[in-house]
Amino acid sequence: MDKNRSELFGHFSYDDDLTYEALLEVEEALTADMTSLLLRAGASHLDFTPQGDALTFQCVFEAHKLYIYRKIAAETVILLPNGVQGRLLCLDKDFNSLHIYWLRTGQWQEEERTVPFEPPQGLKIWKIGGTATDTAEPPVASARPGEEK
Repeated sequence: MDKNRSELFGHFSYDDDLTYEALLEVEEALTADMTSLLLRAGASHLDFTPQGDALTFQCVFEAHKLYIYRKIAAETVILLPNGVQGRLLCLDKDFNSLHIYWLRTGQWQEEERTVPFEPPQGLKIWKIGGTATDTAEPPVASARPGEEK
């Protein structure tokens, strides 16, 4: 059983005016600083992925504790150099809520979203034939594998 009940995703993007050399320096420092911060906060399974014009990361926590995510946001904005902005997405694995943070140098904002059990009204419903409750014959594909229909 998974003992980690909360997951944190991060995305940092860089201003276009950063030179390639400056971007690499910023990315290296940000990765080291964020690794230290996240480990101090109790994170595990850290994974950082440079993406050229962005840096993403993912990690898990044993519990979904809002005060920890707020502390991470507050400490992250101190680490952010000019030309870098970030976003965090914190997901409670029980799907009770998710928290989104927008990070800029020296400031952050937060939004909490509940995750309803039932879908909102008005969403398109996609139906697939051939399910366990469908007694009709499944449709036969008219295109050969690798071809578009």
